[in-house]
Amino acid sequence: MPTIDCIDCDGNACKDVDVEITPSACPRRGAASALEEAERIRTTDSEVKRYAELGKAVETEGYQKWPRVQELMEFAKRMGMRHIGIAFCVGLREESASLASMLRSYGFELTSVACTVNGGCNPVGQALVLNQAQTDLNVVMGLCMGDDILFNKFSEAPTTTLVVKDRVTCHNACGPLMNRYWRRRLYAEAK
Repeated sequence: MPTIDCIDCDGNACKDVDVEITPSACPRRGAASALEEAERIRTTDSEVKRYAELGKAVETEGYQKWPRVQELMEFAKRMGMRHIGIAFCVGLREESASLASMLRSYGFELTSVACTVNGGCNPVGQALVLNQAQTDLNVVMGLCMGDDILFNKFSEAPTTTLVVKDRVTCHNACGPLMNRYWRRRLYAEAK
């Protein structure tokens, strides 16, 4: 089976009706069974359909008008999620407190858990505490690389990331991908 690599596609293969003319590395050719299963789930699982429909509605209504935090609140409200958990890094305590205040002002119930719960970085503990609190949705606020993965693995509630920790770029993790000076430096360091 060829390597799947959508990055190198010109973007038109997904729009082609004839799968046979798509590039050989296209998932539509090489991962047909995975995509068939995804389509089955997408069209038959009522929870998946609801998430997709409401997510699209929020995206459409707030397109280029709402910041991500507003999209989060609109999505949670429309999904009927009332109890939101915040898993935060103590380095983002101020930003997390601001989020908590905003969510409360919109009528959400909150449970927040710092990364140092029980005396040290403890993303599994954060997830288990929020599981015990029976949150409807969890929001990650700047957990360290690896800790965010563990939190997501153990969280029972759906999870979204509002802030990705990046101490160098003021939490703008996409910055080095958009800035040619950073790109140049990172490529040079790879050699």
